[in-house]
Amino acid sequence: MTEHANQREFTRVLVAARASVRAGAVVLSPAQTHSLSMKGMSILTKERLPVGTECEISIVLVEGEAEIQVLGSVVAELSDGLAFVFIKILGLESFEHLRNLVFYNAPDVEQVETEFTTHTGIRKRDTPS
Repeated sequence: MTEHANQREFTRVLVAARASVRAGAVVLSPAQTHSLSMKGMSILTKERLPVGTECEISIVLVEGEAEIQVLGSVVAELSDGLAFVFIKILGLESFEHLRNLVFYNAPDVEQVETEFTTHTGIRKRDTPS
């Protein structure tokens, strides 16, 4: 495990799902998720948005039935895509879908369970709101 990976609050999992990113009038779609965690994600896309751009993000789990909806911000341009940090997960259903997606794709389920118990949503329990 790299030093950078050790600094992450949440486990990052490799998941390929269809994603749509909307920043005002600009829509990056279709894009594909590469990795995600409870705090952020990376997508594979040739399109670019400036770092700091706030976006509405939808991750399609089952077409027309299950999606994860979040507000995010671009944190990095990658050679093959973009990386985002989640600002807010929109709704309990989106939170539960994201949590399950991470849990069921994680290489170390015990580590993920520990992360969930030490956080309220995507914030550490001892962090003031």
